[in-house]
Amino acid sequence: MIVEGIIYRYRCGIAWRDLPREFGPWQTVWRWHRNLAGDGTWDQIHQRLLAAADRDGKIGRAT
Repeated sequence: MIVEGIIYRYRCGIAWRDLPREFGPWQTVWRWHRNLAGDGTWDQIHQRLLAAADRDGKIGRAT
């Protein structure tokens, strides 16, 4: 649920404090995001997801 909360915030562009309670305390989600971003884990996740989407043809190409 914490990762889902981080993604939800990115997708909606809301403040951390406005994160719906279903994701848990916003402070916990923020702390996880801070730690994952700080040590490079979040960038690695993002790159792997992009690579998988590209491999599966889910990323459009400009013509």
